[in-house]
Amino acid sequence: MTTFVVAIATPIENTSDNFQRYYEEAGPDYAACSPHFNMHFGFFRRGMNPFNREAMLEQMNREVLDRLQLAENPTAPAHPRVLDMGCGLGATLRSFARRLPSADLHGITLVPWQLQQGRLLNQSTPHSTNIALNLGDYEHTAFTSQSFDAIYAIESSCYGAGRNKSRLIREAHRLLRPGGRFVVADGFLGPGKLRGPQKSIYDKLCECWVIEDLGDIRAFTRELERAGFRDIAVEQTQSRVTPSVLHVPWVTLKFLLTSVLFGPRRMTRARWNNVIAPILLPFIGYPIGPLAYYIVSTTRI
Repeated sequence: MTTFVVAIATPIENTSDNFQRYYEEAGPDYAACSPHFNMHFGFFRRGMNPFNREAMLEQMNREVLDRLQLAENPTAPAHPRVLDMGCGLGATLRSFARRLPSADLHGITLVPWQLQQGRLLNQSTPHSTNIALNLGDYEHTAFTSQSFDAIYAIESSCYGAGRNKSRLIREAHRLLRPGGRFVVADGFLGPGKLRGPQKSIYDKLCECWVIEDLGDIRAFTRELERAGFRDIAVEQTQSRVTPSVLHVPWVTLKFLLTSVLFGPRRMTRARWNNVIAPILLPFIGYPIGPLAYYIVSTTRI
């Protein structure tokens, strides 16, 4: 079963400038997948309609919220403070706002375009007055230590430095209060090796995504332990994510017809990468390769 990561491609050099340029150029194209700009893959549960992509995307938001243990939890703070590390346009925060009306919700992104568009979407969406979006680096934030009750990263941890994502983990630990929850949903390299041409495909994807390296699930969990997290739960969720992944060919075809052939916007390298990268992903995805989708949840000591 093949698993994909949401962040699909960018120019070559691993710099914040190129990262920002990618989302400024290709970011609007994500509307082809989700009109609400849920910029991640979905989560399928039995009884859901596998053709309803937006419902699966929204279910991923619910799954992360459930693992943060804030909703319907009598021991949770009455007014929890929550941080999205790599918030995109804030779709998950808006989902949380509907379910946690008393929460203080924050998001951080490196991309000015995402910040501007996310704030516009918040203004036009009910129940979003408790959301604050911020511009900055999630590995080095200006937030006060131990100022959050819960932190999560949905398909954004892949942009952190190193395979163990130590800077991201250390910053999350610094920002969380003791007993606070940290949840990450993303693609990770699992057991097994990249063999033969898979290594070249992997290197090309990292080049396109402007990421240093995807996380290694074993190195990531070891780093969580070293940083001071406990009760680490690692869930490999390919079967849950795959139904939404199967929408990629249709979304890509729709994009090519509406945006490339008849679209008014000029195609750029970033936008073409957004089309090409999903074609390469199956060749390194589980079970052919070691890339798999995981949800990791843990508690700060």
